[in-house]
Amino acid sequence: VKTEAHTPRSALAWEGIEMKRLIVLFLLVSLYATTAMAGESAEHKITTDQARALVMASLTAQQRRLPKVEAEPYDAPDTSKFLFFTVTWEGTPKGSVVVGNYAVDPYTGDVFSATIGCYEEKNKRLEALQAQVRAKLHLPQSEYRRLKTKGPLCEE
Repeated sequence: VKTEAHTPRSALAWEGIEMKRLIVLFLLVSLYATTAMAGESAEHKITTDQARALVMASLTAQQRRLPKVEAEPYDAPDTSKFLFFTVTWEGTPKGSVVVGNYAVDPYTGDVFSATIGCYEEKNKRLEALQAQVRAKLHLPQSEYRRLKTKGPLCEE
């Protein structure tokens, strides 16, 4: 029977292989955990399209009837968690084309004025759509109350 002699060199090679396996295993577990967490947080936030629909629902009937009315997202300050939109319409030759600026909380679907202090938009149409969006987010009323914040212009 031939036995293999264990030299310090073969022991180091074996430890190197085991170390590589451990590193690969660690990287795979880290990747899985990161994607699982990212998927979970994305699942609990509304999309830009949902936020746009909420902003449009917050408008009055008269505003919604304006020619070519639309809500376009704009970049928020880095410190804000809100999604911001400017609502515009076709306008008149000497008039403003801006209907308003709005901020949407991506965790609750609450819609706020982005220009008037702490004003939260509310109407029946908006509340019905918010209920649908929150149901898709699997956001129970107790969790909604926990997440509820003031608008982006409110002083804490």
